[in-house]
Amino acid sequence: MKYKKFITYIFFIVVWLVFYTVRGNASELLNKVLKKTKPFIGQGTVSEESYFSSNNIIDLNGHASQEVFDRFQTLISKANHEILIQTFWWESQSQAAQKIFNGLIELNKRHQKSKVKPKVFVLIDSTILQRAHGKLRKVVKKLKAENLGPIPTAVSLSENYQLAKKYILNFSKKLPNININVQKYEHAYIGSLHGKTLVVDNQIGMIMGTNPQNYLNEPHAWYDLGFTVAGTAAKAMREDFVSAWVQAISYDNQFKDDIKELKKFRKKLGCNWGRTFICRAWTNLDANWIENNKSSFNSVSRSLGLPPKPKFKTFPVMKFFEENRGDALKNVRIAVTTRVGNGFPEVFKGFKIWMNRWVKNHKNIKQGYNIDNTQDQAYLVSFGGAKSHIHILSPNFNDDDAIKSLANAIKRGVHVKLVTTFGFNRSTENYPGQGGDNRKGYCRLYKKALKLTNNKQKVEKYLHLRWYTRPDGVRVDDSSSVVDDEGKGRPDAMHAKYATVDDQLAIVGTANMDTQSWNHSREINLLVDNKKVTKSWDNQLFTNVFKRSDKWEGPDSCQ
Repeated sequence: MKYKKFITYIFFIVVWLVFYTVRGNASELLNKVLKKTKPFIGQGTVSEESYFSSNNIIDLNGHASQEVFDRFQTLISKANHEILIQTFWWESQSQAAQKIFNGLIELNKRHQKSKVKPKVFVLIDSTILQRAHGKLRKVVKKLKAENLGPIPTAVSLSENYQLAKKYILNFSKKLPNININVQKYEHAYIGSLHGKTLVVDNQIGMIMGTNPQNYLNEPHAWYDLGFTVAGTAAKAMREDFVSAWVQAISYDNQFKDDIKELKKFRKKLGCNWGRTFICRAWTNLDANWIENNKSSFNSVSRSLGLPPKPKFKTFPVMKFFEENRGDALKNVRIAVTTRVGNGFPEVFKGFKIWMNRWVKNHKNIKQGYNIDNTQDQAYLVSFGGAKSHIHILSPNFNDDDAIKSLANAIKRGVHVKLVTTFGFNRSTENYPGQGGDNRKGYCRLYKKALKLTNNKQKVEKYLHLRWYTRPDGVRVDDSSSVVDDEGKGRPDAMHAKYATVDDQLAIVGTANMDTQSWNHSREINLLVDNKKVTKSWDNQLFTNVFKRSDKWEGPDSCQ
């Protein structure tokens, strides 16, 4: 009896030590983030089990522009079982997409005599407008020809998926040793799939701000970033992908595969015939919903070829880094912050119409328009806990909560360094409810900081706003550009999503500092708590970009 008690005491001591080691080694700032985001984990896309971990391996070398897809190609070619790719945009003739195809060609050769046929899943953003994209395209071309406005993003997304799917599936016919699947993440209007990740064999992956598209073509590639991670964080990225894939398949009533489990699942969601539009507009399979319906969800994911906890051959992570110019760091603490997507602007919540009442009462609905998600809370707590400096790269800047948080940081005497591209996506960012273009965002931040401090000298001392310039010092002006079909007219812009705090925390991934990413899109990011990682990335990817960029013209430009 005494022996059993002794063993029990030892067991609890070991558990306590493990817990203390994991949490105790975390920075004060990370502990604040974990405490604040804990209530919202279930409203994201990854489980509580995978949300935070300390057993991760991360590459101290970040990758910029085409380097991202060089690493992408190599990772794909080394896969043994499974490749998961999600992206907002896909252009098959782009240099980046061709590198993905080259990786698949190499993978096909490796598995000529293999008993295992690797599965490839490609998920691309789309909208419900894709069903009528042919007629819409004619209208859009006419409008564009008459200079009445840019191609609406929703229409462009719809056609983009159709072209991408056709090319990828035709290409897959040349690769008999691998199985390629392509699916659209169909949503209503602005509830975009903005996630951009690659996960290989549930063990290693990349998260990035970039898409395989023509804007990344050399010699005038956008400045964009990607990062490689292995460990539990990669498993969390897989969870995010699988939930998006199952949701996409469940809401697509054009999916003809007669899967018994899928039919049951659709009925469970209330997304059977006649309700698909409502489901796309408001329903999301967040982590809470998946946990409460685990048996049903897992059954569907297995039937689609995506088992919840696959037993794959161990991927040689350290060997991969050694052979591919990586600089691996072990035992890195990472939280995977996410948010689900939402189909309509926030204003629709207030409409007292029958559809909105049905939506609010529907058991699967998560409004999510607010900041009650791990992504937004992680940013706010990180910015709110900053003591020395905050570094940010973002193509767009206009979110009201981000602006308020950074203004408060300036009030506390924190140096805020922020770089955006002048005029980037000006037409779409100035749509009603989208927050406004970058010039307006800079002005709003300055005015908010001035109001909080009532001290112009202090604001000008701690607020450092820059316009992105090319390596040769020429400012990139994107103010007259629109979304086009061939990637012309928008060279050299900065599209990175990057933030660091006090040389301790780094937040990298897919979210911009704008209303779209903070309030509407489906997003995923890595919050990395490690001084060595943060300093390495800052030195490689931020410092020189900030130094060479043009200073903001100041408050006089706000008139």
